[in-house]
Amino acid sequence: MGKAHFASSDAGQRSDSSSVHDDDDGWDAEVSAETESLLEENARLRALVVQLSRLVLKNVVGQK
Repeated sequence: MGKAHFASSDAGQRSDSSSVHDDDDGWDAEVSAETESLLEENARLRALVVQLSRLVLKNVVGQK
């Protein structure tokens, strides 16, 4: 009987912890916004690398 009581108290804890995870929708939205921000910054940095590469190539070719 002691084991049955212990198992039922475990089940109550599991349902409580799962309800906490259900309320976690804001975290997903925050991660999505951060990911989008990082992707935008990555695109800007890539564009700057291309621009810098063109300038380097232009100056190297211009010196020869």
